[in-house]
Amino acid sequence: MLDNTSYDEDYDSMITAPRSKPAETDLKKHCEETAQSFEENGYLILNNALPREKCDELVQHMFNLEKEGKLVQDSQCPLSGAIYGDPQFDALLEGFREGIGQQVGKELLPTYTYARLYKPGEELKRHKDRPSCEISATLTLGYDDSKPVWPIFFDEDKEIRVNLDVGELAIYKGCEVEHWRPKFKGNWQVQVFLHFVDANGPYKDHATDGRGQLGVPKEHGENGKRPPDFFSGVNFNGVLLPKTAKQINFPGYLSMNSEHNSHLTFSKEECEKIIAISEDDYGGTASIGSGGVFRSKVSREIRSATVYNITPSEETAWIWDKVCHIVALANEHHFRYDISHIEHELQLIHYKSDEKVPGHYNWHIDAGPGTSATRKISFTAQLSDPDEYTGCDLLIRNQGDKEFQAVREQGSISLFPSYMPHCVSSIESGERYALVIWVHGDMPFR
Repeated sequence: MLDNTSYDEDYDSMITAPRSKPAETDLKKHCEETAQSFEENGYLILNNALPREKCDELVQHMFNLEKEGKLVQDSQCPLSGAIYGDPQFDALLEGFREGIGQQVGKELLPTYTYARLYKPGEELKRHKDRPSCEISATLTLGYDDSKPVWPIFFDEDKEIRVNLDVGELAIYKGCEVEHWRPKFKGNWQVQVFLHFVDANGPYKDHATDGRGQLGVPKEHGENGKRPPDFFSGVNFNGVLLPKTAKQINFPGYLSMNSEHNSHLTFSKEECEKIIAISEDDYGGTASIGSGGVFRSKVSREIRSATVYNITPSEETAWIWDKVCHIVALANEHHFRYDISHIEHELQLIHYKSDEKVPGHYNWHIDAGPGTSATRKISFTAQLSDPDEYTGCDLLIRNQGDKEFQAVREQGSISLFPSYMPHCVSSIESGERYALVIWVHGDMPFR
């Protein structure tokens, strides 16, 4: 039943947890590796865990249960319908028991299942689970694919984002690893949770969750659930115009606003259109460092923001075209670097004042080791109306270590060499959106 595939590292906060490799000739060695990964990380991802046809059957079963009035709401997710210990889902629990046990290196005892039909606006707050959920798995059975996959996050320190498509399953230490989901922006999603305990562990007495057998309701408690404790690359082909700008031997900060190069700025309507991308997508926690999940980390004390990646597509082509055109002209007349490409997606950055740690980014430079070594130009487009927030200024140390504030006008552009120190001051009220990208050249310092 468990058909594991290899994994790829994604860019920055758009990442997945470690995925297990296929067992080809040495199943024992494979399971030892996945078990070690599970012990070290607290979670494991299995691809193609359940065939699509079976997923579709269980989705239909869930909708049938809703029509029959058998789904209930709980305090954890009051907008959605759920069911505890349904016979079909508990049969799935028993069917997965041995396979999941092999992957995590433990003999497992099944406790219970809990399936939900998520509805718009639902949010799964940060939490850890009760003892009956010592080893848990969440399996995506189906969702309205008019919206992006609804991510789940693991680990309060690393804040690992995982996108589980239909038939994909995440195993995690339910009592140890904090997990959560942001507000749901889709129309519906069916998810089933499979809970186990270690047959040789401290919670082995929680087998069947006190029911005596699988597939029957739990007599006490809120459907068997305790209330939560707390809950690449795009190449440039810009049009080069005759030189009109003053020649600068040592390029520094360059701005574009209503006073200078206004024809290259973003209009109010364009800014709002870009911001609207966040309404239909799930952002990830901004990270620091570069080179993928294992070399990047989350530290809200250093950087607190939400990032939405804007990939090249038919719908976003106009944004990419405009950014590339602006950069090509700026480089021709101002920077004069050897530039070649953008390494990854455009980043839509969202700074919020109502976070536990308000949005900000401490002093840093964009150039560094790894893939950032070839960054030449840092680009920021101001998308928010400056009257809608306070604080959150882009500050730059230009030549001579002189600190100054970048333009704040909506639609304005800031460009500067990636080696220049800069920061985003803490936001005091409201919220701010910005579009950010780094322009690379194949050879550094040229």
